[in-house]
Amino acid sequence: MNKETRHKRFFHLTSIITDYFPAAGAHFLDMLMKNLLGNKILLRFFSHQSKRRIENLRKPNRFLIAADLNMGDAIISSSGVIALRKIFPQAEIDFVIKKSVKDLFSGDPDISNLFPIYQGAPYPTEVDLFKLSHIVDSKEYDLIINYSPMISDKTFGKNRVVNYSLMAAHLIRNEKFVKSINNVSYQAYLFIINLFRDYLPSGFNLSFEGSVIYLSEEAIESATEFLIRNNVPDELPIIMFNPDASAKFTMIPFDIQLDLLKRLCAFECTILLGAGHVEKYIERKLLRSLPEVNRKKIIIIPVEFKLDAYTALIDFADIFITGDTGPLHLAAARKYSQSQGGSLRNKTAVYSIFGSTPPRIYGFDSETPGFFAANQDAPSRVFVSEAVCRNITCINKLAKTCREVRCFQSLDINKIVSEVAGYLLRTMIYRNFEKNIIERYTVYYSPKPNL
Repeated sequence: MNKETRHKRFFHLTSIITDYFPAAGAHFLDMLMKNLLGNKILLRFFSHQSKRRIENLRKPNRFLIAADLNMGDAIISSSGVIALRKIFPQAEIDFVIKKSVKDLFSGDPDISNLFPIYQGAPYPTEVDLFKLSHIVDSKEYDLIINYSPMISDKTFGKNRVVNYSLMAAHLIRNEKFVKSINNVSYQAYLFIINLFRDYLPSGFNLSFEGSVIYLSEEAIESATEFLIRNNVPDELPIIMFNPDASAKFTMIPFDIQLDLLKRLCAFECTILLGAGHVEKYIERKLLRSLPEVNRKKIIIIPVEFKLDAYTALIDFADIFITGDTGPLHLAAARKYSQSQGGSLRNKTAVYSIFGSTPPRIYGFDSETPGFFAANQDAPSRVFVSEAVCRNITCINKLAKTCREVRCFQSLDINKIVSEVAGYLLRTMIYRNFEKNIIERYTVYYSPKPNL
């Protein structure tokens, strides 16, 4: 039985358990996984195994980091590039990622050679594995960091390989401790820091603010032209809403999205609505289902809009709202210009709505203990449903096969709208607005705003 088959069967079994016993099954799986895969003995084993792989590695100077296969995974794995560059400033650091996200990393000065080869997801294709093997054969790497559970270490031949196992065990164990930061980008960074702890110079700065993305001038210009072409007013705030997701268990249900859009349309703002790439035409269905008065406030971002331009458009938004999917990590990452090298606006508040997946692992929240903040000069908030069947195995949303989607049970939409209203009210944008406009927002915002 190959790795892909074992993987599918395991997560199918966990789905059956929570199909028949939602609450009890979730509790059982959490206890099993946290005590089995997150116990101290296993952590010590993985730690010892990783340390053995770098024994006698005197002056490592050539690294390869292989990201996992999806868009968000590339951004997450780039944390490892940041860590390696801090420890080995003169090293050659190569990075393997998904082909479709190459424009987000092609200007990153921390990356020596970028290999955008993956096309399969959630499992690699034979072509992906062949290309990866060819890259490894063409160079003599001192060490390969494999962040993908779907790519066997055997793919890298006889090279020294350290894989994700230790990081995965830490992620599972840390779910027991609700006040410890367990964000996967943060843990991907710490994974490298801890691996090379003996190489750190005295006074080494361990801090990590988050992932970064580099955008071309063409992408920024494309986003700017889109706003001008659609007559988006400068004086009004922009809310960007992503209705799509890579899995049905993280896809915000249609009726909730519709209700949320109706309420957002009550604000004086422009709403940019993303197109569906997985859930085709969801943006059109939402627009058709809205009252005519609401439709006038919404501008659809066309499906053919390039990913880097879409990312630049996020930077223009005051608030970005999404479920747990790749664009969440796009919004959370700090954005830089490839040609200028300087920081872009980076003032987008990131609001994420979680169904199945563990929010502390994938979410960003600047106010709640145990969460990692988005790398933006604006707040980030996580809104979590009360799904009785949510458990640690939901971390792999693409492999789950639950018959019934209970993931968004008892989601508090009022809280989301209240937070949006409160943030918009606190921004400088509204200081020159008339009193009656301010009063419309305070209806949705119960705490007194700090102006």
